[in-house]
Amino acid sequence: MHVSDEQRERELEVRVAARTEELSSLSTHLLRLAETERSSLAKELHDELGGLITAVKMDLSWLSARLGASLDPESRQKLDSVMQMLNQAMLLKRRVVESLRPSLLDHFGLAVALRSHFDEECARAGIECVATLPEDGLALDAVAQLTLFRVAQEALANLLARGTAKHVELVIEPEGDCYQMTVGDDGQAMDAAQLRALAGMRHRVMGAGGRLDVEAVANQGNRITAYVPRSLAGSE
Repeated sequence: MHVSDEQRERELEVRVAARTEELSSLSTHLLRLAETERSSLAKELHDELGGLITAVKMDLSWLSARLGASLDPESRQKLDSVMQMLNQAMLLKRRVVESLRPSLLDHFGLAVALRSHFDEECARAGIECVATLPEDGLALDAVAQLTLFRVAQEALANLLARGTAKHVELVIEPEGDCYQMTVGDDGQAMDAAQLRALAGMRHRVMGAGGRLDVEAVANQGNRITAYVPRSLAGSE
């Protein structure tokens, strides 16, 4: 039986599409698995490590009160230094836990979580941040909100790593049947390798039924825009 070139091409297209779908499903599964593991690790760090640090601080406070004036100046200085290091360890634990699984996202929603994350990271980096976010909540389910949070988190981490931006803007607004989230900066335009590195971000958004657009223009900065359907929440 003779098979035409056109038929072979169609069969190849079908096989490629099927394999692409398989890889996409696998990648989406791995992303979700990673989020589950992140959440589990964040809870363990919060409960176990947080409990240990708190217990040590309580014991040090007890020792300080018990010994009181009997401590010589050098010993008192050492005791105070240990307490300061424990406070720093607690802050580090909090940053790690929030990076793994933002508690504000779970308890207060996307807008509050993003505003807090951007304010903290931009203040630490010394760059100006302007955030325009809905004040009355977003009609998105937990998966879609986590998708947008991770995209914004990665976009901010990328621009901070490049170290050329002085200003960053974060905007979330309705756009048709989607929510549009844009992270823009005035830094040096991303090169081809940096743009390719956004593939994981693009796939994450596609897995949520949306799309990702990236603009990198010389002397004008960068804009990463994610569109996620509001229909995911079953609203509107």
